[in-house]
Amino acid sequence: MSQSNPEWPEVPVVVPWYHWVWVLPVAWALRLWLATLRINISGAAVISKDETYLITLWHDRLFTSAVVAKRFINRPITALISTSKDGGWLVAFFKLMGIKAVRGSSSKRGAAALMSLTRAVRAGDCAGVTPDGPKGPRRECKTGVVALAKLTQRPFLLMGISYHRAVRLNSWDAFAIPLPFSRVDVTLDVVPVPAENQTDEQVAQAIQKKLTAISGD
Repeated sequence: MSQSNPEWPEVPVVVPWYHWVWVLPVAWALRLWLATLRINISGAAVISKDETYLITLWHDRLFTSAVVAKRFINRPITALISTSKDGGWLVAFFKLMGIKAVRGSSSKRGAAALMSLTRAVRAGDCAGVTPDGPKGPRRECKTGVVALAKLTQRPFLLMGISYHRAVRLNSWDAFAIPLPFSRVDVTLDVVPVPAENQTDEQVAQAIQKKLTAISGD
């Protein structure tokens, strides 16, 4: 029997209510930080703000994902976030940004998370997913996002984000944080619902190639 990894628990770690005393000011500070960024968008003409998409981006670009998604999508957004402690803090931040969360990953609560996210999309929410998360390998698209597309029959909205000036964390994904007042280029691309004759692996490879091409290093 395999032992559970405490970093990726079966039961999602939740930020206790009393920590919100300082989560709130940190979230507002991050909002101000994000507001300084000069965001340039291309590909917006291919999307409909009222469409239900599977918003797909690499894990290392999560820092700006909420502000970009809320700017160009009118529908509610439900994001897939890991069960880890870091995921708990991300849930708290996303909640303050107006984004809901489903907890799980490919290795922990995967089936339950997929079903919860499927229900949210069928109810009209856009889904926010990082196909290489929550622990890599970096920029390798897993097939879970393809399963979600086939279950919901909703297209992908690839969100490629490129930072002109950023710092990187020493993490598995080299998580990037843009410097205040720097330029951020966002490229949007819609990929249709996978055809029945396409395997999950084929679709995942195509998503990986396209998303990498429109994302910064």
